[in-house]
Amino acid sequence: MLKEYLKRLDVLKIIKEIKTNDKYFNKSTNNLSNSFMCISNEIALFIFYDALYKYKIIVDDNNLLEEYLNQVDKLYKRLDNFEDVKYGINKLICKMLIAKFDIKNINEDFYREIIISNVYDKYIEDGYYIHGFHSTYLTDIKEKGFKPEEYFNYYDRFNKVNDIFEKYNQSRIINKDFSSKNIYFTDNFIMGCYYSMYAPLFYYSFLFDEVSYGNRIRKDNCLLSDYNSLTRHLKRFMNNNSFSEIDKKYILDLVEDEWKLLHTKKNYITLLLVKRKKIFDKEIKVSEYLKDKKDIYEIVDRMLNSKYSNLEYDKYLSCDDFEIIELDNYYDEEEEKKEEKLVKEELPSVNNKMGGVSILLLLGCLLISLGVIISIFSILGG
Repeated sequence: MLKEYLKRLDVLKIIKEIKTNDKYFNKSTNNLSNSFMCISNEIALFIFYDALYKYKIIVDDNNLLEEYLNQVDKLYKRLDNFEDVKYGINKLICKMLIAKFDIKNINEDFYREIIISNVYDKYIEDGYYIHGFHSTYLTDIKEKGFKPEEYFNYYDRFNKVNDIFEKYNQSRIINKDFSSKNIYFTDNFIMGCYYSMYAPLFYYSFLFDEVSYGNRIRKDNCLLSDYNSLTRHLKRFMNNNSFSEIDKKYILDLVEDEWKLLHTKKNYITLLLVKRKKIFDKEIKVSEYLKDKKDIYEIVDRMLNSKYSNLEYDKYLSCDDFEIIELDNYYDEEEEKKEEKLVKEELPSVNNKMGGVSILLLLGCLLISLGVIISIFSILGG
């Protein structure tokens, strides 16, 4: 669905800025905090993915896309709160529709109805619910369809972990009913990305449980593919509570097996998109939005905001029932290594007959250049 957008140079440029420029990701996340997930710099990228998704679903006009991207880019540069960025993007969607339909007066009822009906039809009536899943299972789902909770797993072994913890008078550590076939959909694209990144959630919750391990744990370690950081709190906890060597080995072997399973392939953000009508058909009626007399931008923002974070579903979905979106992860170890290698390769390594270029010589050149720049500013200022 988003493949054509993700190949565009202007899109790739913004994504690179989001990953590397703190002006894009260093913003307040006060209203986006989540009790069981760590919200960090990756939120900037997920909001941008959400902006692309909404544009594709609702506007889908290549003639306006460049302007839309320019305006989204300005939002990231000018605003210091992600909630404001999200609202700005929803407002831009409305502006793009006004431009697409060449609407002159948005206060006229006829034109308000065009905008509201278009957003409703594209995003809600014919829109999608989203299930974020781990990319390890991507190939199987593409080939065989989606069977909730029916894929290779270690559920029988994880069931025993609670028994071991209770043996040492510890509370139930894994709060998941492994016999249940229920999975969850959301209408929030950003949270779909998080659900994929943290999948399976019970595994993350087990390793970063604040009740058992204390609130000083670094939850974001889960996202960095660092196995030692992943198990540090668990090992300390078991040692402090005198777990037997046999029990410690059982638990750590299981944690390692699950970790290996989740790293058999490169980790992407993978989202399963299913038409809303198939999952839940009790949406707010379009008439509720049409009779609202508020500012049109406020109405569109309300329509685009999330209303259903956890919709249960337990039925089989054939390959014809869904679409899959694959997105690059924010924490991409392989890409970071490639970039480091590229930087090293681009460092000056010129050799002449007198030998290698001196670091001091290069530093001298930089200082000379800096002096020239300062002189230019002095001339312009004087």
